[in-house]
Amino acid sequence: MRVLLPVARGLARLAPGVGEPLLGALLLRCLTPGWVLLRPSPSARLLGWAEEAVAVLHRAHPSRPVRLARALALHAHALNAMERHEEACAVVAVADAVPGARPSQAETAYLLHVRAQALLGSGRAEEALEAARRCVEAYRHGPAPAGRDRSLGSLPGALRTYALVLGVLGHTEQSVLVYEECAGLLRSMSLRESSRALLVMARVFVELVGGLKALGRHEEALALGPEARESLRGGVFLAYPGLILPLRVQLLVDLAGCHGAKGDWETARTTAEEAVAEMRSPAGAAWLPVALRCLADTLAEVDAPDEELSTLQELTDLYSDESRDADPLLAKTLDDLARCHRRAGRHREAVAATERGIAAYRRAVARDTAHEPELARVLANLSLRQDDAGDVESAVESAREALTLTRRLAESDWETYHPLTARRLRVLGQALQSADDLGGTVSCYEEAEAVLGEHRDRSGVEAELATIRSVLADALRAGAAVADLDEQVNALRSLLALTRRADATDVHATCVRAFAEARTDRTVQAWEGATGEPYPTFVYRLTTDRGRGANPAAR
Repeated sequence: MRVLLPVARGLARLAPGVGEPLLGALLLRCLTPGWVLLRPSPSARLLGWAEEAVAVLHRAHPSRPVRLARALALHAHALNAMERHEEACAVVAVADAVPGARPSQAETAYLLHVRAQALLGSGRAEEALEAARRCVEAYRHGPAPAGRDRSLGSLPGALRTYALVLGVLGHTEQSVLVYEECAGLLRSMSLRESSRALLVMARVFVELVGGLKALGRHEEALALGPEARESLRGGVFLAYPGLILPLRVQLLVDLAGCHGAKGDWETARTTAEEAVAEMRSPAGAAWLPVALRCLADTLAEVDAPDEELSTLQELTDLYSDESRDADPLLAKTLDDLARCHRRAGRHREAVAATERGIAAYRRAVARDTAHEPELARVLANLSLRQDDAGDVESAVESAREALTLTRRLAESDWETYHPLTARRLRVLGQALQSADDLGGTVSCYEEAEAVLGEHRDRSGVEAELATIRSVLADALRAGAAVADLDEQVNALRSLLALTRRADATDVHATCVRAFAEARTDRTVQAWEGATGEPYPTFVYRLTTDRGRGANPAAR
């Protein structure tokens, strides 16, 4: 048919009445090949044929409305393949309104399928869900496509799109149920039937593994792994290499995650390394960062710092500071790289990597403020790393910016970001403590304690509260050791009040030591003059030990 196209085009120019309908029919045949083993044409060529078919059949419209409607549906499909989804939506609307067209059940279902894909691609998932549901119903209740209509699609393809839309909308359990139904249909197909659904089969098995992983059904996902791997081999890879390679890396990354969730980190590492090896070819270069990110995360879990560092360095080198779309990925990778440097004691390298990551986050925020929470988090990390490197002034400045940004985020989403201000206050308190600003340190820790007190019903808050009280007690003990009597007494009074509201052994022990270390005749007199009470004497009491916690975490 492709060979005959030049002849038909010449005939269409010389005798439009005969040549144009013939050319339109030939173009439609090229767009819906009957031989399933024919290597698919490139998307750009398909789009060109579809545009030409629409133009030709528009002129022949009065006698060929059904062909025009089919050509428009195929044109919309080709636009979807080129990721021009908004244009595809417009073409679908035109196809649905061709006067006099009476499409078959298969053509109606196909147009609904293309509409669902176009709507999903343009970000209108709710509308896509209704179109996908109607498409599935049309295939369920209509006759099985026959002849060239088989090239337009089938029930498994419609189910896959329906499941995909459900997943995008967050209905993961429903999505997995639809994927499982689709997988059952594909397994029951004959060899001849399945030869037309090789790409659908590959996508369904890979996406089903991902859905099972998202639901925490790791055993089932791993059990499906061999079947999913097999679906990506052979003829489907030869026909669609550009589509199968990302499916391969997605599958291996999901399987590695499932092995890790089961505690089998060595197999997870082997699977991640397999993904990296497969994507090192020139054809897989676009997906190599995905595989490297999976490997880096796995190496962090198996505590292989040297290998993790080299993997993160390679991943960083793949991104460019000029590639604006990759800014968030670059920034996250640089933050992880800085964490590895810090762990190895290379504090200046950690600071340099974090500063470069923050520059990438600032570029991302300039385009989309959704990245502001990550910018605040990494600014807090920068403060900790600057403190380690001895740059106290910069550490205070970075911590203040992180806190300011988090406070602003809390204004619009108090439930999410207000608890995070306690962590940012703790980081700022640590920086101020390094700068010998004890008053500022105590103020930060006290405010952090008050913030956490408002969220005590949340999971993990009690542990954070115990930690902040522990570091606050240390800061007040340091305040009680200063020369100024008024400051000494104020610190001791605050420490005693903290001890009474914090049922923690370490806080009480710090209070006992502070009062013992500060006790002098002048301190006792100042205390009694300020409080009107005798200077405290303690009998050490053993209570629930909540622990001193860990170093501040800017998460």
